[in-house]
Amino acid sequence: MCPPPQRRLAASPARRPPPLPLPPLLLLGLLGLLGPPLLRCAALPRTASPRILTGAQGWKNFQFNTTEKHIAVYHEEGSSSVFVGAENKLYFYDFENSTSYVERFDVDKSRSMCENTEEAINYLTFIGKYQGKVLVCGTNACKPTCWYWVNRQKEAEINGQSLAPFGLDKNSLVLIDGNDIYSNIRKYQYNGRIPRFRRVQGAAELYTSDTVMKNPQFVKMVPIQQKEAYDDKIYFFFREDNPDWPNNPLAPRKISRVAQVCKGDKGGNGSFSAAKWTTLLKSMLVCVDSATNRNFDWLQDVFIIESDQIYGLFLNEWGYSAVCVYSVSDISEGFKTSPLKNYSGKTPAVRPGQCLQGTEKTPPETFKVIDSYPEVAAQMNGKIIFYSKHRYQQLGVHQVQVADKENYDVLYLATDKGSIHKVVILPDGPMNILEIQPFRSQAVILAMILDKTRNELIVASANEVVQLPMASCGAYKNNCGSCVLSRDPYCGWINEKCTSINEHKNGTLLQSLRHDVPRNICPTSNNSEGDSSSPSSKEDLIVTLNARCFLNCSQESHYADYTWIHNNRTVAHCNSGHRHCLHFIDNMTNELYGEYSCVSKEDWFHQTVITKCLKNPSQDSKFKNVKSVGLASVPSLSFWLGLLHMIAIVFTIQ
Repeated sequence: MCPPPQRRLAASPARRPPPLPLPPLLLLGLLGLLGPPLLRCAALPRTASPRILTGAQGWKNFQFNTTEKHIAVYHEEGSSSVFVGAENKLYFYDFENSTSYVERFDVDKSRSMCENTEEAINYLTFIGKYQGKVLVCGTNACKPTCWYWVNRQKEAEINGQSLAPFGLDKNSLVLIDGNDIYSNIRKYQYNGRIPRFRRVQGAAELYTSDTVMKNPQFVKMVPIQQKEAYDDKIYFFFREDNPDWPNNPLAPRKISRVAQVCKGDKGGNGSFSAAKWTTLLKSMLVCVDSATNRNFDWLQDVFIIESDQIYGLFLNEWGYSAVCVYSVSDISEGFKTSPLKNYSGKTPAVRPGQCLQGTEKTPPETFKVIDSYPEVAAQMNGKIIFYSKHRYQQLGVHQVQVADKENYDVLYLATDKGSIHKVVILPDGPMNILEIQPFRSQAVILAMILDKTRNELIVASANEVVQLPMASCGAYKNNCGSCVLSRDPYCGWINEKCTSINEHKNGTLLQSLRHDVPRNICPTSNNSEGDSSSPSSKEDLIVTLNARCFLNCSQESHYADYTWIHNNRTVAHCNSGHRHCLHFIDNMTNELYGEYSCVSKEDWFHQTVITKCLKNPSQDSKFKNVKSVGLASVPSLSFWLGLLHMIAIVFTIQ
């Protein structure tokens, strides 16, 4: 028996024409389109991720006072604060004590260098720590300028050429490494159309020849430490036009590259090479799934972790994403040992790309070869570890030491829909364990920063910045089966709670980081049925005779099967991988009243996710005079047109 009714959610008139049969696809449109006329029992999840997490405990956010056209985010590792550069202003927010301020960086339009006065804006495009101070750089009305930001005060203006663009430019990167600053931003406004890789501060200024890259779009710059300090490198990753196309029409038009220069490069001996990189070599980055022979050519993002690994995020022509992993030592060895592509001459005494010690400079004969043949013949082949139909745009990787002291890599992948997928690399393959929706309303992720010291993510949109813990164990409910089956390296079961491993360094947490989780891992009381029958997961619904009703069960796990049960009989079944489990009652009758339970089953573990009790108001005097708010007649033409529009939207988001 159902408990006494507590509240009325919807009703429908007792008299209406016979119901129209609806195909399953139309149910999706109805669920999103209809408000009060149909009983909507729950909202659909937006994507087919394993679990969806929004607004969890420990999340903190800072909202801007407007929607920003552009942002640049700086967060110092281990700190609780964040700087955000925007249009004519600098935001500061401390998540720990909720202190904030906004400082103006306005421009004097009378001194603007822009041809169009409407472009006389100061977009703050870069913020970083240089020589112990916060360096803020902006377009400054087409006159790039930097300021040191100290004690909430601007110090004197600094020439920002090559540190900030003349106007908004998405293909602008700046890297601070010790006393050296590297950039791909052009130095002059009306010449130098070909982007160059430069060293602009610190040691002698150097730049790349215009012939070594063809229409490059830069992705990332990173410092690479070697065993010997003189051999340290800067790697930069980019896409460029493929020289093999159009001679080979089957070749991709764009190819992805990794290039190296020696940090100790001092330029060449001759006048032609004195201000140029003389140790530059480049190679093709290859990311191919051998099982399906799918090529992923379009490099999106790069992330390097300390254990000699480079993770690259790629797209293919169909918009599918893949992550390939490369070894720093393998790339370094390839640059050192591979012959130059298309070069058949004698190798100079100082090998192209070789780092020299002390004050020695690259000889002219070596520079002549490398300037004409900068590409090595060897390709850098990555090991594909994960690919997906989702279009990922940003990548972060965190290496976690779990309860058994083993290390696991966790990938944070920002989608084009404004969510983050959390993928753990398990011994028997990767697993997408969680979808994080960081913002209050759906928005594009413009920046994502991993703080390994604090185990936090900093995520920014055009409206807000959010700080959230990497360990969001509350997403897995407080039952052992759900906790261990999450395969989340940050979480384990202890003291009758799903808890972060960082809170129990010395405790014995139950974890299982494998696809096949042992049946007996949990205590006997938790081995089969998890207790999710809290008051919040039970709901009474008042539905009149002849009404239509949707019952929707949000799928907490992408890997579980879901079943709706009524009077010990299965009325709807949804296999794993579906976005939702929906049961539709087209015409309410007396025998359809009662309790409906949605039960999930994953491997050996099953639990009741939600229970809904459908009640007839005519059987209770409190509801006999309820006014009807349901369908009063056959749906109108405008109704069906709206429904078809919703179906089109459903197809689009899928």
